[in-house]
Amino acid sequence: MAQHTTSQELMFGQTGSIFTNTNTQVVAPADMVISCIQFLADTTFDELSPKKNENNQYPNGICVGDASGEKGAGDASAGSETQYIGSGGQVISAGSASPLTIFPKGMIIYGRWESFTIDVDPDGGVIAYLSR
Repeated sequence: MAQHTTSQELMFGQTGSIFTNTNTQVVAPADMVISCIQFLADTTFDELSPKKNENNQYPNGICVGDASGEKGAGDASAGSETQYIGSGGQVISAGSASPLTIFPKGMIIYGRWESFTIDVDPDGGVIAYLSR
């Protein structure tokens, strides 16, 4: 009998992971997303772009960047929340913004991202875990 495995039954790492400690954009494979990022040292980002939902309309996850199109899941104004968009929160300071948002060593963030770029960190870096 064939076994059927859903993405919810997989442990982190079973579908792959990516390590980086350089300032090069990491992009998930075409049929996957970055579902978790583990920080091996205090880390800042240049960009962290959430994956759009199945209708390609709403971001799923926190967002980092100083580009005008970078928005997180809390993009609605208070009182105008929808099924997919909440209110509150802010885009995390990255790139040339000051002060930069620092993700501390040992922290793990969860979400659905299509790409990210960290600032160079030869003494640490991050491990990004992939899922479908």
